[in-house]
Amino acid sequence: MNTYYRAAIAALCASLSPAMAASTPAASPFLDVLVHQYASCVKPAYHQADLLLQDGTGRYRIDVKGEAYTVELQERMGFSLQAGIGGPVAAVVKLDRPPMGQFGEQARWRERWLRDVAERSGVALDERVLADGARVLTVNKGEIKGNYVGQSLLIDPARQLFIDMAWPNTLDIYRGPDGLRHVRQVQDDVWRRLLSCPPAA
Repeated sequence: MNTYYRAAIAALCASLSPAMAASTPAASPFLDVLVHQYASCVKPAYHQADLLLQDGTGRYRIDVKGEAYTVELQERMGFSLQAGIGGPVAAVVKLDRPPMGQFGEQARWRERWLRDVAERSGVALDERVLADGARVLTVNKGEIKGNYVGQSLLIDPARQLFIDMAWPNTLDIYRGPDGLRHVRQVQDDVWRRLLSCPPAA
């Protein structure tokens, strides 16, 4: 949707009476609005790079204990977060929404998949419940190896939003005996900055 039409919609909404506005559920913010907002909130520690925009709808398949499920994506945007300007990638972020009416079912399957990953890896699934009812699920490897050290998923029913976060094995602070602790510190720092953003209008 271009800037002209967004401005027209904003003007129309502003002209509604308070009573009518109060009786209408708030629309979920556009993904590009959220991406722009998050890019500002993570500075100066992190900088957005490698912006990804899905062209049309998409899908991918997940398998959980022999059961297959197709994750349908109505819209998706993604980006990388660099540790400092031009620094290594600390996180790969994907924001997406399913088609209308599929959020609850998709949330259950995506959580099942992450729990299955944790079980097969022999590690615990960390779960945080936020004040607005959203949840952050995280699985980290038991040792620093491979291309990635962990995977997170934010499930936000209020905004019908998923945020999928992959944590690459790229930062020098992950080397050494305290590597796993540094992984958790980076994850906490990134989520704290993203979740501290004021709600998008």
